[in-house]
Amino acid sequence: MAATPRTPQTLIYSTPTRVLGAVTWTLCIFLSVNLILTGTVQAIWGFLPWLLLVGWTIYILLWRPCLQITSDSILVRNILREHTIPFSELTAVRVLQTTSFDTTAGRIPSWGAPSTGKLGPRALTIPHTKVVIQAAWDAWELRQPEMDDGAAASAPHRPTAQPHPPTAVTRRWNVVPVVVGVLSVGLVLASVLS
Repeated sequence: MAATPRTPQTLIYSTPTRVLGAVTWTLCIFLSVNLILTGTVQAIWGFLPWLLLVGWTIYILLWRPCLQITSDSILVRNILREHTIPFSELTAVRVLQTTSFDTTAGRIPSWGAPSTGKLGPRALTIPHTKVVIQAAWDAWELRQPEMDDGAAASAPHRPTAQPHPPTAVTRRWNVVPVVVGVLSVGLVLASVLS
């Protein structure tokens, strides 16, 4: 069985939020270890669920949101939803105070992509996020065959065994983070009520 080649991916995320998330997780881990080593069972049961809830919240709000750019599409990973945008459906990229994508299905904001900030771009430079997305979009356009009436019939046909890229913007809820969040809140409520 031959392995299918993986498409190269580029992840774009906000570095300050990742640093803040790592610092917060380090603090939560330190407090958890200290609580387990020195605390009583009642103290552990009273505070550990709260630390787990803080860790989950930091993951959802600061770590998880990002952009994943492949050769055919952009995956916008927001807090609890993911949007897959094929380059064929992308009409514009806006990198201002936030990064958003204009598509044939509407505008999709990105929570995790770096933007220009409140003061705008520095020294009239193009933001890194826009440069990376535009380069991937341009590369995709160069790979697309020019189709006119005569060329459509002579264009090479793609084998049906190969997967086709998605042709529409897809949106989906992420169930795993929601379930983990509900379980974390349930543990907090159980510790408070006991």
